[in-house]
Amino acid sequence: ILRVYWSLLLGNVVEWYEFAIYGYLEPALEEKFFRGSAIAAWLGFGVTFFARPLGGAVFGVVGDRLGRSVAVNITIIGMLIGTCGQGCLPTFDNGETAGIIGVVCLIFLRLLQGMSAAGEISTISTYIAEVGRRESLGMSMSMISMTCNVGFLLAKAVVFAMEAIFGKPAVHDWGWRGAVL
Repeated sequence: ILRVYWSLLLGNVVEWYEFAIYGYLEPALEEKFFRGSAIAAWLGFGVTFFARPLGGAVFGVVGDRLGRSVAVNITIIGMLIGTCGQGCLPTFDNGETAGIIGVVCLIFLRLLQGMSAAGEISTISTYIAEVGRRESLGMSMSMISMTCNVGFLLAKAVVFAMEAIFGKPAVHDWGWRGAVL
């Protein structure tokens, strides 16, 4: 199973790492982008869920017309852009105008992440269901959920390691960018 689907499953780990890292870095993002508002920061996290239905529909059509591989590759690139882009954004530390631009761009990048996550999960699920061997289909499909959790665990491990190495204040101040870049 791993030999056949390793690239899809690795992409799924990366996808969910990138999705989870925001939640683990929320305290820093709350201060940097949302002026200390936890509600606004978690709304920034939640905006990805609004984009998911659209992402599933769009990438479902892409997968049907251009192939599952094309759809998965687009979603992985979209997630990478959405995540790495967050690490490059200006914050209110750079001034009022830069902070506003940063928040607007952050929300856009979070929407891109939500679309990509939905498109990726539905596309690899469909692909594995279509090409998987019938006798190992249950195990193959369960690998999708397992790799989602591996992505979350990896994100937590990265934040934990960064805090252990640099200290929480440094991660809160500037180190959060390293986890998304």
